[in-house]
Amino acid sequence: MRVKMGTVVPKKGTTVHVTADQAAYRKAIAAALRAELGQTHRAVKTAMRWTGASERTVKYWLSGERGPSGEHLIVLAQHSDTVLLTILAMAERLADRRHRCAGCPERLLVLQNLGQKPNLSEDF
Repeated sequence: MRVKMGTVVPKKGTTVHVTADQAAYRKAIAAALRAELGQTHRAVKTAMRWTGASERTVKYWLSGERGPSGEHLIVLAQHSDTVLLTILAMAERLADRRHRCAGCPERLLVLQNLGQKPNLSEDF
């Protein structure tokens, strides 16, 4: 009987750990959807129409039990400014230092929607 000899992949290397908090993601998206659509059955139907997801799936999103997958999240962000701002805030892409023009109307609108007070005296 022949012994199988072959190459073995070493278990050394860089381990990548996901640092995202899944519970915070689900709660944030649920809050954004409820803020935009409300909690009625009409909200469920609207999100179903936007994404093509089933009624049960959308109810999970609104309750915060589960979060939308990538494809559904993109479609939700296309239709909902609140979801888009939530995604950007969670990705820390709305920090004052990352936006170059202090008086930009888009920056002021984003900060206003997030409940932040704009500081117009900053020079970048």
